[in-house]
Amino acid sequence: MSGLTGLGRVSIVGAGQIGTMIGQALTGADQRWGVLEVGLQDRDPAIAAEALALGGGDRVLVGMDQVLVADVIILAIPVTGIVEWIETWGSRVPPGSLLIDTGSSKGAVVAAMARTVPAGAAAVGGHPICGSEANGPAAARQEALRNAPFVLTPVREDGPALTLATRLVQSLGARPVTMAAAVHDRIVARSSHLPHVVAGTLARLCRDSGLVDPSTVALLGPGFRGATRLAESDPEMVASFLVANATQVAAAVADLSAELSRLAEALSLGQGSVAEILRDGAAARRDLLGASQ
Repeated sequence: MSGLTGLGRVSIVGAGQIGTMIGQALTGADQRWGVLEVGLQDRDPAIAAEALALGGGDRVLVGMDQVLVADVIILAIPVTGIVEWIETWGSRVPPGSLLIDTGSSKGAVVAAMARTVPAGAAAVGGHPICGSEANGPAAARQEALRNAPFVLTPVREDGPALTLATRLVQSLGARPVTMAAAVHDRIVARSSHLPHVVAGTLARLCRDSGLVDPSTVALLGPGFRGATRLAESDPEMVASFLVANATQVAAAVADLSAELSRLAEALSLGQGSVAEILRDGAAARRDLLGASQ
């Protein structure tokens, strides 16, 4: 790999929303990042062609032999697919190259990298915090990467690997944030994965109540639409990261169930008890995001 002098040839496996926006950022990157070529590979050639037409790369790659000659290999596919790719192809990552992924569950990915990727290659788990519920290349918004947190989870005690991954993230205009995979997975189970579960559950509760019909659908206002937005996400992608982070997601669901039971009990105690819980929720959001959010 050309290391600190440039990123060289980049292969992106998966030409969906995230893969396309990363490709767009790399094809438009300043010359100082030294990107020579961006190749796109997708199991659906039509998707790869669409991403290419949207500026997500310089050419479409056919087969893994073309992917594996790159200096940087980015896996932008669902988490279970990432793990399967690493188990199948990880041993063939060339010495000096960087392998990084974009999945939202990191424990299984980092473990697979540690087992499979040769010590002479650089491997780092990654997660850009900039996706949306929309799917496919057309949903890519390169500007969403600008200053977005991009989590990096080290695989080994390998400073040069982290340096290369940091340089890649900076070339995208994103902001590198380094943390252990276990810490990442505990947090996103509650901040990202649980909201997906809740969004779909709320939508089903309303539909299956039998109360909403053409005469009452107007009651599904901004609150409902905002709270259920994530239910529009790709079900296979969501199922993939939920299962990959199953232990932490199950713990988060149990915590939510306990909180809902506490609220149900407060309803029988009167407005003051309910308001206290709601005030604490508002304070928690301010503590987490700041008063301006």
